[in-house]
Amino acid sequence: MIAGIVLAAGLSSRFGGANKLMAPVEGVPLIRRVAMAALASKLDRIVVVLGHQADKVRSVLVDLARDERLAFIENAEPEKGQSGSVRIGLGMVSADCDAALFLMGDQPYLEPRIIDALIDSHQGGITLPAVGGQRRNPVIFDRQFFPDILTLAGDTGARAIIEANRARVTAVPFDAERPFADIDKAEDLDRLARSRP
Repeated sequence: MIAGIVLAAGLSSRFGGANKLMAPVEGVPLIRRVAMAALASKLDRIVVVLGHQADKVRSVLVDLARDERLAFIENAEPEKGQSGSVRIGLGMVSADCDAALFLMGDQPYLEPRIIDALIDSHQGGITLPAVGGQRRNPVIFDRQFFPDILTLAGDTGARAIIEANRARVTAVPFDAERPFADIDKAEDLDRLARSRP
């Protein structure tokens, strides 16, 4: 079983005071697009880790929880960095999943077919997408890495674990950069809208 963990607790500190996860992308809140992509994929279970403005973010996702695969958990201290959300999300699924796919809540053009391609390619270890030889998110970690992930601290993801285990990494190549674009600033949304194919 592969669980998806959607990291949606961040403070959006570079987004001009607004919560970027609520920003409309083609008429749909950014975080909802990510959750819908996860639900349209082969993931067996999906946990959304809320934090900053948790009630507001949950409000645009709650109807999706009609799908019993989707659940929510809250990071009460999102200001302490991404690692807390990573640990909390993994803690919720680690007992009964073989691997975990970590999804960034700010990748509005991520597609279910990409998630499925990563799942289909996963044979253990670490599986991630690559565009032009550059690593991208989301990333699947086999359960052997869960203890290391659960020791992460501060505003960091699991990049150090990837670097320390390069021989265990499977990079799945993709041609287009757009599905992996993440949103930090309002200008990022404008730029992506202008580059729409």
